Amino acid sequence: MRSRRRESKQPFGWFSALLFNLCLCACAVITFYLVAESRVALGEEYAKTSDAVAATRTKMGEQFSSMVPRGEDRRAYWASRVDEEIRAQDLVSARGFLLAAPAMLDRNDANAVMAAATAETRGRLDDRLLAAAKLFLPDDTRARYERLVAPTDLETLAIETVDEDEAELVGEDMSDVPVVEATEDEDDALVGSFFVLGNERDLSFQSAAWVRGDAVDETSLIISGLGLVAREGLLEGEAFDTRFFQGASLIKSARRANRLEPGFDGLIARRLDRAIPAADVRANLEQAFAENSSLLIPNDVVLNAYANAIQSDRLNTVRSDFTRIAELVQDRPTTASLTILETVSSLRDLKRAELITFAGGDRAVALTKHNGAEALDAATTVMNWTAGLIGLIMGLTGVALVLVWLALSTLLRSFSLGRSGSSYGYG
Repeated sequence: MRSRRRESKQPFGWFSALLFNLCLCACAVITFYLVAESRVALGEEYAKTSDAVAATRTKMGEQFSSMVPRGEDRRAYWASRVDEEIRAQDLVSARGFLLAAPAMLDRNDANAVMAAATAETRGRLDDRLLAAAKLFLPDDTRARYERLVAPTDLETLAIETVDEDEAELVGEDMSDVPVVEATEDEDDALVGSFFVLGNERDLSFQSAAWVRGDAVDETSLIISGLGLVAREGLLEGEAFDTRFFQGASLIKSARRANRLEPGFDGLIARRLDRAIPAADVRANLEQAFAENSSLLIPNDVVLNAYANAIQSDRLNTVRSDFTRIAELVQDRPTTASLTILETVSSLRDLKRAELITFAGGDRAVALTKHNGAEALDAATTVMNWTAGLIGLIMGLTGVALVLVWLALSTLLRSFSLGRSGSSYGYG
């Protein structure tokens, strides 16, 4: 009789073993396709899509809301943060906190601010939100803000002078006045005056000091050389837009102010050295200075020393880095841009910084100033839930349930056989 009972258990043994192994194989295959489909559905990480921007703004609002201590009067605390930034002469951060009013105020005040902002349909929403949020500030704080954003006496005088000069010209014969148009060289000079890359003369003096063995920031010097070479159009077939120069200038400013995270600073230096090796630049400069009797050699010779060291096939990486870093500027002061840049420690962080800057504007400056690198956690990637992705998840869930059922069934049968005094086996 025991033999017949053992034989009756054998079908369960081989069937459960076969089903278990089939489920493991199916689980591996489904997982493989699920990972591939998830990457497609997720798309580019931290891409500035409309869904990602909306989700990032929501996360930024949550971070602003969490700044308010529990039990604190939310309007008073929010107004104090705005007033603190105004007193520090940080207009960008003050605007950031004003724009964050709906997130930091209580529900009634937040609804009132949004209602006032949406009541007016003209202009950008952020501009209307600023105007509405100002109404909820104490009178003295609002007055200080208005004084901070008001034009200075010098600006007012300049505007009035131009108006008076234009008034004097009304009615005069202007036919004999020559029209002078800016040349490309003058436009380049104007561009160069805006950036901190320096000029050819500065580059020559610093390069001579480098060759002499003086202490020189090689990375900053290479950035200046690359920027000036690009501005002068010495690289055939290569085009550089304003954002490239903005990014290069911001990196150089951050290095000068010691506001770059060491890991990111080293990464930029390594990628820059691959595109324009410092050893090659120095060798070219030493040769150029050796061929001249004086260290004060023509500027174009120095620029050619940098241009000849550039590896064109590796230049796109640096150009992409500088262009992406320029996204942090967005017509705001350098100090505000540096506030965001100093939280970046990797290329992934740079993408997150780009997203919160694009989504939040001045809010990003206020958030990074007070939350540091934690502000980057607000950047969100939104997954596109396709039918294929949902089907794979359901399939993997079904296989997992079967595996759980098999495990429980085997466990229960083992207990029942143990109580009957028999040993369980598959054969």
